[in-house]
Amino acid sequence: MVKVFPYEGIRYNKELLKDLSDVFTPPYDVISPAQQDEFYESHDFNFIRIILGKEFEGDSQYNNKYVRSAAFLDGWLRHRVLVKEDRPVFYAYEQKFKVAGKKYSRLGFFALIRFEEGGKEKILPHEATHSKAKIDRFELMRATSSNLEPIFSFYSDEKKQVNKVLKAFMKKKPLVDVTDSDKVVHRLWRVDRQPSITKIMKEMRDKTVFIADGHHRFEAAIRWKNELKQKNTKFTDDESYNHVMMYFTALEDEGLVVLPIHRVLKDVGFFDQERFLADLANYFEVEVYKATKKIATRTLNKLVKDMAKRGETNHVFGLYLGHYKYCLLTLKDIKIIEAMIPEERPIAWKTLDTNLLHYIVFDLILGISHQIEEKIEYVKGADEAVSLVDKSEKNKAAFILNPVPIKVITEIAGDLQKMPQKTTFFYPKLLSGLVMNKIDQKAKISH
Repeated sequence: MVKVFPYEGIRYNKELLKDLSDVFTPPYDVISPAQQDEFYESHDFNFIRIILGKEFEGDSQYNNKYVRSAAFLDGWLRHRVLVKEDRPVFYAYEQKFKVAGKKYSRLGFFALIRFEEGGKEKILPHEATHSKAKIDRFELMRATSSNLEPIFSFYSDEKKQVNKVLKAFMKKKPLVDVTDSDKVVHRLWRVDRQPSITKIMKEMRDKTVFIADGHHRFEAAIRWKNELKQKNTKFTDDESYNHVMMYFTALEDEGLVVLPIHRVLKDVGFFDQERFLADLANYFEVEVYKATKKIATRTLNKLVKDMAKRGETNHVFGLYLGHYKYCLLTLKDIKIIEAMIPEERPIAWKTLDTNLLHYIVFDLILGISHQIEEKIEYVKGADEAVSLVDKSEKNKAAFILNPVPIKVITEIAGDLQKMPQKTTFFYPKLLSGLVMNKIDQKAKISH
């Protein structure tokens, strides 16, 4: 059973800050060091100081980025830069954006969700995590006693019952209406009528929730809950720390867009292109797209379009080797990968394009499966992947992937399996700083 609850969210005070566009950030894990500096300089109250504080020489156990994040949060609350709702509510959240020239709109809501144990868990992650990132988010949560950024999840709602409730509140003026640097519009409304809150809680009760983004924050929240639970001899499930702030959107929503994450091969020393292509031909049909500088962009667009079409019935990759040499790789026989992966894994997991790339190309052909972090760079755009190869001789090849269909994500997560890291990129990301959840460790949550 999924139990969601309204909460007394913390938001930036619009009476004090007239223009909120300079205080929000993307999620912490997509912010580069250069962007971190830019956010620090953009506004004294930018959210970067709380979710991704700077490290300084001389930092210690008692003075470090986590301690400073907690101090900023408490200070901003004390001076009413941040304000807390006077009663528990949900929040409707709409994003409007474009992908490849097409307009999209995605609607969802923020709420708390309760951790369930003993086989009742219906919150399913889909992607593996890094221990270093989990520890980082755990230390921040422990220092601030807060859910600072929501976990991004989706669920099935074919009849769009929850969205019907949310849309009734979207007739009012939004609490927040900002456009970010990617030209994504973010709008937030308070859902505060009790019948509507009860309706949403009831609709969500029998759902299965799939985590799209925020796996490290989710696992950090579980670890923190378990730490506090061990100290509580009268644990009841109602404790505030047995809940985490989450964003929910319907998987049927046309705005639930999944983009691929491409790979760039780097720092492999001697790299014989012709030998590499010959090795690939043992497993893939290799089609070469000849291009020139003049038609390079058009050729890449054609490759991506051909990949999408052929990917409906086959497993394919795009490959760029520099000097305007593009290739379309089509797997010859799916039995190749089944023989390579001896583990008892569902076929949907074995045949993920990222797994095909890892086992056949990175492991069998290149022999770098144990050096992925050093030899592979991950990028969001196909044009960016190609550009990296063109700009530096150390970058030998770019592998262009198709996005993973939502049905494959739910199938794999439903089998309690996790995809390799950097398999999916849900776009757009949620805006950080819209709403937070401060956790009173002695409080209970019930409705």
